[in-house]
Amino acid sequence: MRLLSLAAALLAAPLALASIGCAADETEENVDYLKDVEKTGSKSQKWIYEGPLPALSSPSMVVSLKGHTARITGLLPTTFTGELPYWGVTTTEGTRTRLTVVYPIATGAIDPSTGSAPMAPGRYRTLFGVPFVPTNEKASWGGFPYLLYQAQRGIAMHGPITSMRNLEAGDWDWRLLRGKVSHGCNRMQGEHVVELAHLLGMQMNKPHTVSDRSTISMTIDVITEWDTFEGSYVDVDYPAQPDVVLPTGDVRVFPTWDSRELPNLVCAYDATRPLDGTHCADEGVVERDMLTGELLYTPSDEPWIGTPCSENSECDFEADGAQAFCLQNDGYGFCATPCAGYCPDRAGEAGTFCASIQVPNTSAVTGACVAKAAPENDGCDDIDGTSLRRATRYVGSSGASAKVATVCSF
Repeated sequence: MRLLSLAAALLAAPLALASIGCAADETEENVDYLKDVEKTGSKSQKWIYEGPLPALSSPSMVVSLKGHTARITGLLPTTFTGELPYWGVTTTEGTRTRLTVVYPIATGAIDPSTGSAPMAPGRYRTLFGVPFVPTNEKASWGGFPYLLYQAQRGIAMHGPITSMRNLEAGDWDWRLLRGKVSHGCNRMQGEHVVELAHLLGMQMNKPHTVSDRSTISMTIDVITEWDTFEGSYVDVDYPAQPDVVLPTGDVRVFPTWDSRELPNLVCAYDATRPLDGTHCADEGVVERDMLTGELLYTPSDEPWIGTPCSENSECDFEADGAQAFCLQNDGYGFCATPCAGYCPDRAGEAGTFCASIQVPNTSAVTGACVAKAAPENDGCDDIDGTSLRRATRYVGSSGASAKVATVCSF
């Protein structure tokens, strides 16, 4: 009765998430900075799923606290006729097709006073879903879904909490640390938990409000050993923290997907664009084939926006018809192009941003395409003379909306 009463209270109260058990530690990286805002200072985003996977029939899940994996399985609808992505594994059950997807997760950090980590192993029969959870005074939820399976202790699957500066998403990128880092919850990569919520029938192909709730009858087995699939140990192709003990020997390593390579699958809701199946189509360069998993580009040695240079001749290329030049300062330089509002991206390279820059020796401001700080340039370390700078977008006559990003600049 206690489980049901607490669950009912959670589902009834929009602010109940402010006091649940896996709110982030206030000392965690960037939590203070991100309170009540996301990324470039706007309100928490509502995330839209436009990936290929449908809601499953008769879903169930196995969460391995030892292997840091969450395996969701269920039957594809009999009406499903789409193509499945490379991270979906299928088996046949009579006339039906069973889909299995494995996601990387985080688990409870070890408490120095007890030497153990908070966890809640056991079998659960009901999952309580909250499709939109904005950042509040307790934690940086990021607007991602919250999937509660242990109501008494408030243990759930939710977004990654940890945000890292200067990864693909403009100014901030939510990235999962796969290890013992939480207060007991199972953190997930943000785009993954959006897809998981959709697989469970929460209709993530449309925006939700803070009052929306779902109650899902399903089996969730939370185990303290490695998970197994068809006689093999389960792992997932996602880096783990050093303290995660991964299985060896007969191991089935499931593929997973990265939103930086497939930005068209999950994106922030934009009320100015229709929900027509192409809402996320212009979010960035698609770098990997969704069906085969193969990269869609060959790495190039040709110069691009952000390539170090010392003179204009080293930036002999055009981007969207604009001739590149070497933007220089104090003996350092990098390739840039003129812009207003928007900049082109190239697969395999850091994303770009149309930054407002001051014209040398004048008070005039113009726009130049520069590289965002990203893994591809090691957070600007690969571009000598630059550092992390918060830049405002140069709009000019483009009609683009105001935006802020962290870029590599002087």
